[in-house]
Amino acid sequence: MSKSGMGELVSEVAKLADQIDHLSYYDFLGVTALADYIGIRDAFYVRAQRFHPDRFVATEVESIKKAVYAVYKRMTEAYNVLSDPELRVVYDQSLRGGQLRLSPELRSRRLDADERQVANPFARIYLRSGRRKYELGDLDGAWIDCELGLSLEETPPLRNLHVDIVRALAGRG
Repeated sequence: MSKSGMGELVSEVAKLADQIDHLSYYDFLGVTALADYIGIRDAFYVRAQRFHPDRFVATEVESIKKAVYAVYKRMTEAYNVLSDPELRVVYDQSLRGGQLRLSPELRSRRLDADERQVANPFARIYLRSGRRKYELGDLDGAWIDCELGLSLEETPPLRNLHVDIVRALAGRG
């Protein structure tokens, strides 16, 4: 990258770093609140490449390195929240109340071992919902959720739940 190109990039990083506490996650990724999962993902990947800390390794100014790290960290935080449908709903409610960020407690919702095997956030929601319905005895609802999850991503946790549901349904009849 040319020196003038790097200078523009450093200026952009400095501007984002200065505004970091005044931008919503949507603003930080450069998308609107109407953006779907694909739009959010694409915006994040474009910005992640542009502002990745590795691009600034040769920079000797420590304040620039710290600004790049802060910007990249906030972009990742924004992506993690906005790409998770459940967290996004919570964030949108918080945003309407004037909060630009979710608290660390809300952001750090832990995934169990099965959920970590499911990459697609929507399939993960169907896994959670299917398990909950299965435990409550709503086998038909659990089967539908499991089928929807499997249509998005074939993973062992969803397949295992599906087997359990089908066995329970067969035993019911």
